[in-house]
Amino acid sequence: MIRLLVVFFVLVIALPLNAEENKDFVDISELDGSLMLDIRYATSRNFTGKVMYPVARCLLRRDAALRLIRVEQKLRTQGYRLIIFDGYRPLSVQKKFWNILPDERYVADPAKGSRHNRGAAVDVSLGDLAGNPLAMPSDYDDFSEKAHRDYAGASLEAKKNCALLEAAMSEEGFDPFPTEWWHFDAPGWERYPVSDFSLEEFKGVNAEVSPKGND
Repeated sequence: MIRLLVVFFVLVIALPLNAEENKDFVDISELDGSLMLDIRYATSRNFTGKVMYPVARCLLRRDAALRLIRVEQKLRTQGYRLIIFDGYRPLSVQKKFWNILPDERYVADPAKGSRHNRGAAVDVSLGDLAGNPLAMPSDYDDFSEKAHRDYAGASLEAKKNCALLEAAMSEEGFDPFPTEWWHFDAPGWERYPVSDFSLEEFKGVNAEVSPKGND
């Protein structure tokens, strides 16, 4: 009887914590179904060579998602589109990445937690309005000096595209990561806790929200 009561109270305590963990997340495709996703970790086309995500979804904190949608809207008026590679990443996946590449220039130490684990970082690139990828200094997940923002050896076209992407993201408050041209942190990322819920099991709420305005 005592054992049953202990199990009951553990479940009662755990349920609110799990609900609290992901309550501020949204599936960005539910807010804007026209966004172009190329979630590389749902394929084997990434630095691990393996499928790391069971589904191709981009989950983000709501504020970050709305900012990213505004970036997309502005870029479209200039003849461009965003290509989204990654958003929220479960901590369990982060640990696997660290086991493969324990280098904090490219992979955050899971003991500290990544901005991706908080749902407050996004990996993106540029495409034209038809969705064709534009030239960038390196491929995604190229963990070399070519991925660094100060890399001088890229073509003029790649440098121009990289600068355009950085300017568009910075205008909505995203902070560019120095060693990965594709990585941007949402403002206030440090206030969010690290999460480890499954991309596959997450069920968001398709709330009617406007991506316009300053939030």
